[in-house]
Amino acid sequence: MSMNKEKVAIVTRLQLDAVDKKTAIKQIVEYLKVENFVTDKAKFIKEVFERENILPTYIGHEIGLPHSQSDSVSKPVVAIGRLMHPIVWNDENKVKLIFLIAVPKKHKDNIHLKIIAKLSRMLMHEDFRQILLVEGDEKVREIMLKEGSLIE
Repeated sequence: MSMNKEKVAIVTRLQLDAVDKKTAIKQIVEYLKVENFVTDKAKFIKEVFERENILPTYIGHEIGLPHSQSDSVSKPVVAIGRLMHPIVWNDENKVKLIFLIAVPKKHKDNIHLKIIAKLSRMLMHEDFRQILLVEGDEKVREIMLKEGSLIE
C-alpha cells in the first residue's frame, strides 16, 4: 500500500483470477477489508453494485472504474485490480483493469469526483495504461505516486 501526498491510499491486486465483474469486485473489496479500508464488506459491495446498476462504469480501453461513497469506508483509497483474463463488464465491453474508488461518505469536497477526473486524465495515455498492464505491484504504485496527487 502507498499513500500519495493528499492521503488517498493506492493498493494493488495485480493477479485477479475472476470470471465476472461481481467476483472481481468482491475480491478487491475483500482485500480492502483485510487492509482496514472497509469496515462492512457486504454493505460496501451492495453500495458499489447499486451505483453500478444506475450507470455502468466502463470508461473505455478495457477499464472499469467502479466507485462509491460509503459509511463502510474508513479512509479514501484507490484499489487497482489487474485481471488475469479479461471479463465482461457490461453487455458488450470487456475489462482487464479495474480501479475501485472507495471514499468515506462523511468526506467533504467531492473527493471521489476529483479522483475520477485525475484517473481519467492519466488513463488517456496509452503508455501509462501499458505500464499498468505489464508491471508488478511496486512499479505500478511507484508510477501512480509519480503522477502526483489524485485529488488535485
